[in-house]
Amino acid sequence: MLELKELKAKSILHYHEQTFATNWDANIYRGCEHKCTYCFAQYSHKYLDKNEFFNDIFVKSNAPELLNKELSKEKWGKFPVNLSGVSDCYQPSEKEYKIMPNVLKAFISNKNPLVIITKSTLILRDLELIKELNKVAEVSILISVSALDETKRKLIEPNSAPTIERLKMLREFQKIGCKTAVLLMPIIPYISDDLENLEEIFRLTKLYNFDSITTHPLHLRGNTKNVFYKFLSENFPELLQKYKELFVGDKVPSLYKLSLQKKINFLKKKYQLYGVYEPSKPAKKERQLSLFSDF
Repeated sequence: MLELKELKAKSILHYHEQTFATNWDANIYRGCEHKCTYCFAQYSHKYLDKNEFFNDIFVKSNAPELLNKELSKEKWGKFPVNLSGVSDCYQPSEKEYKIMPNVLKAFISNKNPLVIITKSTLILRDLELIKELNKVAEVSILISVSALDETKRKLIEPNSAPTIERLKMLREFQKIGCKTAVLLMPIIPYISDDLENLEEIFRLTKLYNFDSITTHPLHLRGNTKNVFYKFLSENFPELLQKYKELFVGDKVPSLYKLSLQKKINFLKKKYQLYGVYEPSKPAKKERQLSLFSDF
């Protein structure tokens, strides 16, 4: 059963060594209602003594104020900030809480670059604010997709938007000049790794003229493996043993990865899509003129 709770965060900007999508995250929510069966971020709820990552949703109600405070600090380097590190900032609860408009206004007033990764079309509600921000700082909108087939998508990512709707949504942001990227990840062995599925996503990426497409196979870290195996036993029981043989660790073996990469290389060449998403560089701070400056 879904529980929504407001949380007063002490800080909002968090640094990590991983450069994808950027080194800086600001998570507006803890927990995520999209219920993606492969979600790597389920571990994060253990720090809150909670086990229901998909049902216990914490809303950082003071996120806009914190962002205004932290983004305006003199020592802040105007680094691009990703709002979707461990949860989707446009998950269903955002429709009720409407925190994101004020979050975007904080980025606008501080002219700070922004990255949003989402599986939701709710982001279209804030298109005008994002358009305004993109005039003063680079905005990157990324969508993560796995399966175009709706039957599979509803099983794998039950509360997300249909994949084709995500692609159409991304096109709207491409039209207003945002940097746009498709994250074809995770590619799920025996479920979404067939050439037909992969090719159609590549074809649409090319058709809509998105800036890049980045691919990555499924990882099953920690308890995510147990959750995913339970999902398989209930929905794809014929695949469970195959997975146990494939995932000796938390990553696919090199032979599988090589086979998958051959498909990807074929599609990259066919559709001339060689670019991958790269984090933006920090925005340059505006130079403040002193009384003694030479103009």
